[in-house]
Amino acid sequence: MNAKTHSMDKEELLGKELSNLYAISKQVNNFFNDSDISFLSERRKGILANYLKLSCKNEIEIAETLRGISVNPGNTTDSIVDEITDNLQEIISQNDFKKDSKEMSYMMSLNRLMSYHVANIENVRFLLQNVELKNL
Repeated sequence: MNAKTHSMDKEELLGKELSNLYAISKQVNNFFNDSDISFLSERRKGILANYLKLSCKNEIEIAETLRGISVNPGNTTDSIVDEITDNLQEIISQNDFKKDSKEMSYMMSLNRLMSYHVANIENVRFLLQNVELKNL
C-alpha cells in the first residue's frame, strides 16, 4: 500500500513538471510569434529558428503526454519565462543601443531562456526514467 502511494506522488510530480514544461513551450512560442528579430545576424536568426522548431514540437508532444495521463495544464504560466521574455522585449524596444550591443544583450537573455527550458526538459526526462506510468 505504501509503495502505491509513493508511486502516485511521483506521477503527480511528473504531471506538475510536464504542465510547467508545457507552459514554458507555449509562452516561448507565443512570445517569438510576433517578436521583432530584424536586428539579429542571419546566423543568430537561424539559432533562434532551430530553438523555436524544438519548442513547438515540444509543446505538441507534451500536450499529448498530458492528455495521456489525464492532466490538464490549464492556464499554467512560468514566472521565470515571463521575466526573461519581458527582458527580451525591453531589449527589442531599446533604440539607443548600438546594433552589436543590442544583439549581444538579446542573445545573452535568449541563452538564459534556452538553458532554463533545457533544464526543465532534463527534469522531465529524469522523472520519466524514475516513474512507471500506467497510462503511457
